Amino acid sequence: MNRKTSKSLNRELAQAKAMSLAKAVLAASIIEAATAHGAFACWAVGPVEHMRAEYVEMLAEARDLEEGGAIQLAANLRAQAERMLEEKWHDAAANVVCTGGKNDALDKYLAGSAYTAAWYLGLISSTSYTGVAAGDTMASHAGWTESTAYSQATRVAPSFSAASSGSKATSAAASFSINAAATIKGPFLTSNNTKSGTTGILYSAGLFSSGDRTLANGDTLNVTYTAGL
Repeated sequence: MNRKTSKSLNRELAQAKAMSLAKAVLAASIIEAATAHGAFACWAVGPVEHMRAEYVEMLAEARDLEEGGAIQLAANLRAQAERMLEEKWHDAAANVVCTGGKNDALDKYLAGSAYTAAWYLGLISSTSYTGVAAGDTMASHAGWTESTAYSQATRVAPSFSAASSGSKATSAAASFSINAAATIKGPFLTSNNTKSGTTGILYSAGLFSSGDRTLANGDTLNVTYTAGL
């Protein structure tokens, strides 16, 4: 087995582990009633630590090549950099489905019309954290702040598969390209894509089951979500 294939299998294994944890967390929260529940599955991938500086430099060079139109050279460089990656950790995050999110779901489904869903994932920072609460909204969540330590210009949009067996899951992981050191409590799901934005609906917020997780420049945090009723 070549090194590239081994790295790919390791990432697939990390995803499988995270999804398995999330399913266990979700199953533990389900009762036979019309109760909103859900769970995030998360796994982080990043360069081997002694190669981190080289990896970050290679990605920066690849971006410069792309901007200059040298797409194939950039792709080759990214493929070379990918060989430095390893799984950092995987985890699951049980979530609080906020009252505002429940109300929005009920209003849209039972009384709405011409509704187009638009949902985005953000990250909860450990800075000044005291807790998440069912009453939290995007305008008011006194117990936590948002981390914006990733290079995407907006919060990351997930894609959902069709609902099945009373649950609806993302069809692929949403990825955050981490560009600064950060300690993360967990993810949240909102209808507003603006980083640090305070409008829109806060559907849910989750905390990692294993406690705070650290990320560094060059890491990628992958997040999936499964919601159920």
